[in-house]
Amino acid sequence: MHGGNLRRAQELYGIESFIDLSANINPFGPPPGVWSSLQKGMRDIVNYPDPESIALRKTLSNHLDQPIETIMVGNGAGELIFTIVQGLKPKKVAIPIPTFSEYERAARSVGSEVCYIPLGPEGWAKFNRMDEESEDPKDEGELDQIWSDLLNGCDLLFLCSPHNPTGSFLKINTFERLLRVTKKIGCKILFDESFLDFLPDEYRKSSRDYLAVNEHLIVLYSLTKFYSLPGLRLGSVFAHHSLLATFEQYRDPWSVNVLAQHAGITALEDLNYPEEVREKLRESRLYFYQEFALGEFDKLKLWPTAVNFALIEVLDQTSGELIHHLGRLGILVRDCTSFEGLSGNFIRVAIKDMFVMERLIEGLKGFFVWQTKQGTLG
Repeated sequence: MHGGNLRRAQELYGIESFIDLSANINPFGPPPGVWSSLQKGMRDIVNYPDPESIALRKTLSNHLDQPIETIMVGNGAGELIFTIVQGLKPKKVAIPIPTFSEYERAARSVGSEVCYIPLGPEGWAKFNRMDEESEDPKDEGELDQIWSDLLNGCDLLFLCSPHNPTGSFLKINTFERLLRVTKKIGCKILFDESFLDFLPDEYRKSSRDYLAVNEHLIVLYSLTKFYSLPGLRLGSVFAHHSLLATFEQYRDPWSVNVLAQHAGITALEDLNYPEEVREKLRESRLYFYQEFALGEFDKLKLWPTAVNFALIEVLDQTSGELIHHLGRLGILVRDCTSFEGLSGNFIRVAIKDMFVMERLIEGLKGFFVWQTKQGTLG
């Protein structure tokens, strides 16, 4: 179950158009130049795409300051997750939950044993606090041992930061501890940074900076989410060249079509676009949290987030009625019942422009007014 299934929503609610808050995509569309690059790229659809995506990889190399030989691209981060797992064939994997379901699906596809690390709705906050509160070498050793025990027998650890669906992020101290522990026990890390570009400047530090001295680290980077290209599917993976050579054996050589390659290059070359998007989303996020607080929703809890989506916990009732009420209003939100390890009733909402967030606030208010009337009539 994933967000963004507009066809199914149209069938369910009998509505043609929706405000789609179920998928975590940048709502402001791709960089303007992408549209013209797609038109120019149309002449190339009569030829096979470059199987090595050299021009796109060079652009990624320049933009993200990584050697081109450490970069592989694919048909979205989803395809790359399966490609990586097919190449590694881990016997046992560790997955912090709740999280993106494709990690487990990919692991199960190669027969891996799966062990869960519970995070809950606060995401990485608990482990970040543990690191912040450690004050002496004894504490450090104890924390290392906690992670060694959690990862006992694992040869692959999935990490996601910023974390989907909680919007939390893994702080540097905690990540460096994980690098140290996993290297010691012989466990690789697959670090999904699909939402990294949404973070504010002060928190936006990529794990790619650690690749040169950590050959067991593999980093995923998506252009789908931030650059608003979900229909084109475009992702990349960064790793030591020897690991990429293994992954290449399991990759469809033509998985990145010519239009996706053109769009990816143009998107990355627009240097003003990222900050413009982050500023718009910052304003929308602040507006939404302020309006939510003013709404005094005593049966809802809005969890903190640093990115373009947030968890809302529905208290004292199931989330289904609220989801369908919003759906009938033409507002789609993500039902979180399919997220393993997220007990209770949660919905996830994407943060879009202020007009859209106002519509969501109005929809939430209308639901509780409707419930009150139903109770009165009953």
